[in-house]
Amino acid sequence: MIDIEILAPQSHENMVVVPLKSKLSYRTDILTLKKGLELGLAEVKELDESSVNTVSVKNNAVTPLILIDGEEILGANQNRIVNSTILIGAGKTQNIPVSCTEQGRWAYKSEFKQSDYIANYKTRRAKEVASRHTSNYQSEVWDSIHCLEVETSFKSPTSAMSESYDNLKVDHNKFLKAFKVVDGQSGVLIIQNGDIKGFEIFYNPQIYAEYHEKILRSYLIDNKVENTTFAINMEQIESVIADAKQASFEKKESVALESRFEFENDYGLGTLYKYDDEVIHWSYFKKEEEIFDEDILIENGIDETG
Repeated sequence: MIDIEILAPQSHENMVVVPLKSKLSYRTDILTLKKGLELGLAEVKELDESSVNTVSVKNNAVTPLILIDGEEILGANQNRIVNSTILIGAGKTQNIPVSCTEQGRWAYKSEFKQSDYIANYKTRRAKEVASRHTSNYQSEVWDSIHCLEVETSFKSPTSAMSESYDNLKVDHNKFLKAFKVVDGQSGVLIIQNGDIKGFEIFYNPQIYAEYHEKILRSYLIDNKVENTTFAINMEQIESVIADAKQASFEKKESVALESRFEFENDYGLGTLYKYDDEVIHWSYFKKEEEIFDEDILIENGIDETG
């Protein structure tokens, strides 16, 4: 298991961001989807016979291409999020599992492009829970979008997740200005209202830097300021990370080059992905009694299938 160095916390109002630094060798160059699309080295397309929960990704680069759990792609017949972290080999084309994040549209709009967002904390945590018994997370994603629409009194014409997130973007900018990427940072632990919500570790600082703002926004989407006077408990932070490292990891079926391991302990649960015996992505979320507010869903006529 990797060694993790906990760096100086940064705080703003009810939120604390703790930069994490991992000691890895980074033997392999890995291309992110964002860079791949920008450089024309990655292509994301609908299948010849379009499918809501599958798209095709072509990696034209000479290095592996990484797609991160929850990151969103916009366009084509519907916006989607990637269901798990996937590493596609150089020169390979791979069909990957996705979930719809725009329930009200099934018509071609444009070529797929990169979104400014990954799925919010509640959605990703719900997918982690669901992954223990299913590989299809569509209902959890739709429930999350619908709950956010009700809570914020905002609904886009097609129930597009990205538009709901855009509606909250201005409120988050003051938080983002307080949380800067530090030298060597390859991960982050998030505390809200004194409660450790989760952490993320990436393969190297370059990949983390590309996802820094998206990761923070994913937590800010659900942020409610309740307590701004709590103390930062460094011993608890160390304990949460140490306990996660000592959890029992169960190998699961993977999509491409990555090896996928799910784990769970008394505090939380998550997934770790490895390639060539090195950790490429590791996410961890606190267990919660309720994933979504079922009363909100019922009051608004929303069932489990959206």
